[in-house]
Amino acid sequence: MEDLELVRGLRERREEAVRVYLERYRTLFQHCIGNFEQDPTARDDLFQDLTWHALERLRQDSFDPARGSFGTWLYRVAWCRCVDLKRQENARRRVRLAAQGEELPEEVDPGAFPADAAGEREIGAAVRSALAGLEGEDRALLELRIVDERTLIEIAAELAITVEQAKYRFKRAMAALRKELLARMPRQELAE
Repeated sequence: MEDLELVRGLRERREEAVRVYLERYRTLFQHCIGNFEQDPTARDDLFQDLTWHALERLRQDSFDPARGSFGTWLYRVAWCRCVDLKRQENARRRVRLAAQGEELPEEVDPGAFPADAAGEREIGAAVRSALAGLEGEDRALLELRIVDERTLIEIAAELAITVEQAKYRFKRAMAALRKELLARMPRQELAE
């Protein structure tokens, strides 16, 4: 069964197409899973999640054969899903901060000293200076994401690009900001 015929069969929910899909791409999914999960039970659960997630994405017409092969698209979808699931798992482990309007503790935080506030202002000034030194697209993307607190989905829509492209460009912009910050730091601070 050719890939385009397989895609058509999966969109039409034909049983034969699903069987071929699971047989043909099992190793692709397992390779992807192997990079993210060590527990065998969790691997099985992740395999099921990935296969269903890819089918849902396919039913939403997100596969375009003009942009690449089905296998490449499928690997990218599986990889991104694994990354998203790991991020969600890590987010659940983080300590939850009090939201605005929630009760604050009665006692003052002993860790908040004026020197800390001064250090934060100094760091903020260095970041603003480095941000000003970036090229237009990188600076604009970082301002949308960090200053305006826009989501990558909103940024992608505004720039008329895909979410994956927005993620890539944001990562590239962050690397440029990091490079700019390091270039502005005195050599003595870098050694410490």
